[in-house]
Amino acid sequence: MTRQLALSFAAMVAAAACASSTRVESAGEVAPATPITGAVLPSGTTMNIRLNESVGTVSSHEGDHFTATVAEDVRAENGADAVPSGSMVFGRVTGLHSSAVPGEQSVIRLAFDSIRVRDRVYPFDASISNVNVSHEQTNATNSSTAKEAAVGAVAGAALGAILGGAELSKIVTGGLLGAAAGTVISLGTGANQSVIPSGTRMTIRSTETVRLR
Repeated sequence: MTRQLALSFAAMVAAAACASSTRVESAGEVAPATPITGAVLPSGTTMNIRLNESVGTVSSHEGDHFTATVAEDVRAENGADAVPSGSMVFGRVTGLHSSAVPGEQSVIRLAFDSIRVRDRVYPFDASISNVNVSHEQTNATNSSTAKEAAVGAVAGAALGAILGGAELSKIVTGGLLGAAAGTVISLGTGANQSVIPSGTRMTIRSTETVRLR
C-alpha cells in the first residue's frame, strides 16, 4: 500500500469512528468480572442501567438522590440471573460545577449507594465505565429547556466523557470540583447549562463484592 493510500485509509477509519458513536469509555480501575453463581456479585461485575431522572448543572444539587433501572439481566456463569432486569440502583450527586463562562467546563460527579434485587436492598458501590449521552441544554438565564439537542464532541472534552487522571486532577486543583466519591462526567463547556436526560444508558462496574442473601 502506498503512503498516500495508507493516509487516505487512516482518515476514512478515523472519520467513521467519529460518526458511529457518542459513547465514551473510561480506562477503568476495576477489571470486569462475571458472577459464578447468583449468590455473589464479585467486584468488577458489569451492569447496563438506565437513568430514571435527569441530572444536570441546573436541575441537580450536591446531595440529590437519583435512581436507575438495570436494563439487562446480569447472568452468572452457572446460568442463574444474578441481577434480573428491572432491579434498581440508587445513587446521589456528590459533586457539581456549573460553567459560568465560555470555555469553562461543567462537570457532575455521580456515586452509587445501594442496589435492590428481588425486593432486598444491599450496600453497593460502582464506577461508571461508559455513558451514552443524548444531550440537552438549558440556558443559565432561561428556565425553559432549549429546543436543540447536541450529541458529540464539545470544546475541552467529549460530551459525556468520563474524566480521570490528569484531566480530573486539573479540575479538582483548579477549584471547580471538590474531592468526593463517585465518577466525574463532563457536561460540556460554556454558559449554557447541561443535563444528562432521564433514560440515558450507562454501564457501571461494581467496586466491591456484594453477597446476595
